[in-house]
Amino acid sequence: MIDRAGAPAPRSATRAGRKDLGAATAAVDDEALTIVAQSRADDVPLRVRLANIDGVSSSEGQLAIALRDGTRLTLVCESPVELHNDLLVRCRTLPELTRTLRGFGSRRGSRGSRDSAHGDQQRFFAPLLDARRKAWGTREPAATIAAFDATTLASAFETILEAFARERHGDYGPARRALTAELVDLSEPLRDALDALRSAADQATAATDDLRLWRVWSTQLRVTFETADRVWLSLDAALDANPTRP
Repeated sequence: MIDRAGAPAPRSATRAGRKDLGAATAAVDDEALTIVAQSRADDVPLRVRLANIDGVSSSEGQLAIALRDGTRLTLVCESPVELHNDLLVRCRTLPELTRTLRGFGSRRGSRGSRDSAHGDQQRFFAPLLDARRKAWGTREPAATIAAFDATTLASAFETILEAFARERHGDYGPARRALTAELVDLSEPLRDALDALRSAADQATAATDDLRLWRVWSTQLRVTFETADRVWLSLDAALDANPTRP
């Protein structure tokens, strides 16, 4: 997370649509881009929420910012790259992914009475949490998206479900296969969410400066965590009905 605001930087000219604001200073923080015109001390600063920025591009001493309502801001300066990069990094901050989950967490996450309930829950969520930890270690959008590779996550969940069944029925094939099939059926919503995440990731990776595509992906990422949370509650009940063998 970025916890400091960028220092105000002077811009020789600023335009909002067709309106010329003249010389101004621009600063960006975790919530908004603030532009203060220098022509009049009593001018109200122009504050643009980062959530309303759809795209940022820079070229030949200009920084162009496309807003969700169709307005286009143009900042003229000698070196727009720093502000360009700062805006993109802040606009592509990962959303909160676990705070609203009902099933995830040591107290809420395991309704079952079995001894392995807490450990089972930790194992199930581990692929998503490991991916989140990996994503936090990079500022590159493509690397952040790649950390949540849907194919890798789907394979990891499949392995975990098979392990749950094997721990409960060992070499007894019919029971093991029946429980595996039940767990796979219960996790179908998660597979669908991962398929949607894969599609959104492909589009966002192909145009990393398009913040609209980034937000579609990040929204689907949050949905994937929420879906995993709901799936876990169903899996937890099924595992409680099939205790681990001594």
